[in-house]
Amino acid sequence: MDDSALYALVSSPTAMDLIHKLSITALVLLSLITAGMLIQHQVSTKGLQGSANTRKIDLKKYYEDRMARDAEIFAEVIQLQEQKQFSQALEKLEEIRTAHPDNPQSYVYQAQLEYSQGQLAAAIHSYRQAVDNEPDYVDKKTPLFIGNTMLELINEARGKLQREKKLKPKDRTILIALDDLLYLQRRIAGGCE
Repeated sequence: MDDSALYALVSSPTAMDLIHKLSITALVLLSLITAGMLIQHQVSTKGLQGSANTRKIDLKKYYEDRMARDAEIFAEVIQLQEQKQFSQALEKLEEIRTAHPDNPQSYVYQAQLEYSQGQLAAAIHSYRQAVDNEPDYVDKKTPLFIGNTMLELINEARGKLQREKKLKPKDRTILIALDDLLYLQRRIAGGCE
């Protein structure tokens, strides 16, 4: 087939009509595919938003349930602590820790009891154990955040521990307490370990 025959075929009215129809059909198909993809994207986005909202509700419920369970478990310890019966509170705390070894809240109460008795190094170490077992204690976005309480202890203990370090530079207990103190400061500030 030579060029003139090809030109005659393409320029004929029926060939042009066929090319137009094919072009229009291709455009319509492309539009339908695009519309289908947009609808699918909308549906999946709404599904993700719905599942994110569900996760938020589930997470809120989780924290509420956990805090209620902890309040129930540690009610007697709290009562003894309020009555300043620290040794009995520590004994009860040990019983609870035996019954619930995976509950990091016991370290928080232990730290509070040790702090109340003036045992700063022990309290700092207990807070570190709490944070190691439950990172939410230093996450400001959770209701479990107790960073401000820990900072209060850290600020009080920093000066006292520095003075003790000067008096007893090789005392391992003081060195560990200072290490724990720095660790807690970094964690509360949002640093990584």
